[in-house]
Amino acid sequence: MDVKGLLAALQGVYSMSASAAVMPWLMPLLRHPTWRNWFWRYTKTFKNMEKLFTHFDSMLQQGEADPEIKQSTPFFEGLYTADGPEKSNFSREDLKAEVITFTAATLDGVAAFVSPFFDNLLQHPDALSRLVDEIRSAERHGQLSSPVVSYDETLKLDYFMACVKETLRCDAPAQTILPRLVSQPGYFFYDGSTFVPGGAEMGASPYIVHRDESIFGPKPSEWVPGRWLEGQMPHEKTGAAFDAYVRRMEKYGMWWGYGDRECAGKFYAQMQTQKLCVELLRRFDIKPTLNRKRFTHKRWAVGMFWDQHLQFSKQA
Repeated sequence: MDVKGLLAALQGVYSMSASAAVMPWLMPLLRHPTWRNWFWRYTKTFKNMEKLFTHFDSMLQQGEADPEIKQSTPFFEGLYTADGPEKSNFSREDLKAEVITFTAATLDGVAAFVSPFFDNLLQHPDALSRLVDEIRSAERHGQLSSPVVSYDETLKLDYFMACVKETLRCDAPAQTILPRLVSQPGYFFYDGSTFVPGGAEMGASPYIVHRDESIFGPKPSEWVPGRWLEGQMPHEKTGAAFDAYVRRMEKYGMWWGYGDRECAGKFYAQMQTQKLCVELLRRFDIKPTLNRKRFTHKRWAVGMFWDQHLQFSKQA
C-alpha cells in the first residue's frame, strides 16, 4: 500500500536526482530563488519533492507534539545534535535530503539487484545451469533449511556468491558518484604530486571504478562470475595470491557505498536479496518470455528497470 502517495512521489524525483548526481553544477541553478520558485511551482518532479519535504516536516511536528514519540530518539537525530569535533551541522534541508535518500534506497535497493541478477543469468545459460545444479545439490544433501534457506547457508554456496558479487560489480544498485568532503587540512595523493585542499568535494563513479582491469582482472566489462573463484580466470592466481586478489576487488567495490557512510542497510539488504534469489531458483524454473526482449535499464541514482518479463514454472 502506498501510504499518502509517498512511494509514487519518490519514483517521481529519481530522474532529477540522477541528473543532479552526475551534473553537480545544476544544483546552484536549482537553488537560485528565481529558478527554485518556478521549478517547485510548475514541474511535476519538484511537486513530488515538495510532497516528500512536507511529509518530513509533519513527521517532525508530530514527534514534537506527541509525548511518547518525543521520548524516543529519531534515526537521524545524530546528524544534527551530536556534540564534539564530529558534529555534522546538518541543516534541516540537509536532513530532508538524507531521509529521502534512505527511503529511496530502501524502496528500490532489492529490486535494483534482483532484476539484473536474473537478467545476467538468463543471458548466460551455462551459468544459470551451474547455479541451479549447485542449489539442487545442496538441497539433496540437506544443506538448505526448510521452508526458507538461512542467510548463513547462502554464504556457503560458492558459485551463487560469485554470481552475487559479479552482479554487484557490473550493476551496482547505487549508481551515483557518492561525493565526500576532504577533511582539513587536506592531503596529497599517493604519488605526492597533487594536493587536495580541505573542504574540496571529491567523488568516484562506481560504474567506472568497477571496470578497472588493473583491479578486477580480464574482461572487466563482461559479467564473469569465475573472477571470484579460484582457478577459473586466466590470471593463474592461487592460494594466498588469489585470496589477496579477491580482497583487493572487495576493497575497491563501491556497491554499498564507501567508508564511514557505507549503506546503513547493507546487511539487511544482503539477507533479503540472497535468501530471495536462492529461494526463487530453488522453487522455480525461470525462463525469459517468448519474445525474449530484454528489460529497459537506466543507471539513475539507483538502477531502474522496466518491462522485465520472465516465466516462472514450479519445479516438480
